[in-house]
Amino acid sequence: MELQRTRVILLLTLGFITALLFNNWQQEQTPVVVKEQVASISDVPMEAPRVDSKPVISSVSAASGSPSQWVLIETDTIRASISPVGGDLVRVELKNYHQTQENPDTGVYLLDSSTERFYVAQSGLIGEDGRGPDSVNARAPYKVGQQEYRLGDADTLSVPLTLVDETGRKFTKTYHFKRGSYFVGVDFTIDNPTGEPWQGSFYGQAKRQWSKTKSSSMIGAQMYEGAAFYTPDKPYKKVSYSDLVEKGFSQKITGGWGAFLEHYFLCAWIPDAQSEQHYYSQADKAENLYKIGSVSSVLVPAGEQKTISAQWYVGPEITDNLKGVAPGLELTIDYGILWPISMLLFSVLKFIHQFVGNWGWSIITLTFLIKLAFYKLSATSYRSMGRMRQLQPKVEAIKQQHDDKQKQSQAMLELYRKEKVNPLGGCLPILIQIPIFIAFYYVLLESVELRHAPFMLWITDLSVKDPFYVLPVIMGASMLIQQKMNPTPPDPIQAKVMMAMPVVFTVLFLQFPAGLVLYWVVNNILSIVQQWYITRRLPSS
Repeated sequence: MELQRTRVILLLTLGFITALLFNNWQQEQTPVVVKEQVASISDVPMEAPRVDSKPVISSVSAASGSPSQWVLIETDTIRASISPVGGDLVRVELKNYHQTQENPDTGVYLLDSSTERFYVAQSGLIGEDGRGPDSVNARAPYKVGQQEYRLGDADTLSVPLTLVDETGRKFTKTYHFKRGSYFVGVDFTIDNPTGEPWQGSFYGQAKRQWSKTKSSSMIGAQMYEGAAFYTPDKPYKKVSYSDLVEKGFSQKITGGWGAFLEHYFLCAWIPDAQSEQHYYSQADKAENLYKIGSVSSVLVPAGEQKTISAQWYVGPEITDNLKGVAPGLELTIDYGILWPISMLLFSVLKFIHQFVGNWGWSIITLTFLIKLAFYKLSATSYRSMGRMRQLQPKVEAIKQQHDDKQKQSQAMLELYRKEKVNPLGGCLPILIQIPIFIAFYYVLLESVELRHAPFMLWITDLSVKDPFYVLPVIMGASMLIQQKMNPTPPDPIQAKVMMAMPVVFTVLFLQFPAGLVLYWVVNNILSIVQQWYITRRLPSS
């Protein structure tokens, strides 16, 4: 039975490492070649203005107009640029998130129209005849009242862009920005003073180039990058870049959303929740351009006015921002298969942080709470291991008495039954820790709140590895102490394997986020103290 306990621990450890390795292997597939110049792909979502048709790629230029013509927007959260050509969001800089800790003056450019990063948010109207304001061959040439708009002390900021076509119809595209928000409202108002109805399509789409972000960890720190959609059957449906090329996406959905995800950040198109949308994707692997969006029908009767509203989310993946806005949008914070545990852990961690003010001490406090929650369960396990250690002399005596393995096993089972010891009881702490460990692993990697979060001394970013590997070494030492406190496996080879585990884990943890290693170190230290306290109080056998 002791042999079985050892095998369980080894299998759990191997399974955990294998799962992380497989996750990393999956995300390393299908590399994409990045071209130096912005490629060509249609700026309008359809070959013809028919909502039922599947969008196809055409050869219209992706130009976003001259940067000298761009309208500059600044709020408390973003700096943005809007091109009068199509009224596209062609640049969004997140002011409160820095590219690197070493350069705090430069924010994260989520959207951009540079040769290094082409990523824009487009929306528009296509007439039934392929004209006004957008068409198959040209984007709408909007007029803007001023070159710069700043939020200042106001709570809201509106930026109107206007166009009057040859029939006298007026199209007004208005962006709405709010203080403290990463949501950007988009209203299209169509004034139709003519005697004929205006019929067409309303669309919104994100278009980008993509280059794979290399993992900074040897075993699975690569988070999901790709597209995602809301569908009635699956509120968070991933569509990877390779799937965009091979399969694409085309489905009619009422409301919903479509988004491009990358580590920590999100660009999502959220149309009116009550309208039926045809969600689509387009991909040109040769040109490394990908596009996702939705299109819906619009009818403005003669002599009437109509306004269509939607919104973009261009910002960090924060649960409080995304929850309740659209169904399933908060799931874009991808905590993996154990997301319920991850969500719970992060909620508690965030609550602690409100009082502690430091994410490192919040992790330590959360570790204490986890150990407290499982104290009795762990205590039972440590008593079992303590009793197993006390029985080691009797186990050795049985091995000396019986050469036959079957008779040895029967005698040991009788001994354990007589002494009321469960030889598998020591596996329980491992079983409990592994799912919590994996869930916490994703919390630390995916939660933007922990990005660039300092702890103290040399730990300036809990979301990346310890630069001097101090925490992994301490973790390895604590594991070695735990091994010494546990009963020695009866098989010599397995005993050597178990003693090698601290070294193996130390090497693996060298690349893990410092916050995760901090959790494991504190957990090990608390386990050592608890095990020592319990085993010293056991009666002598």
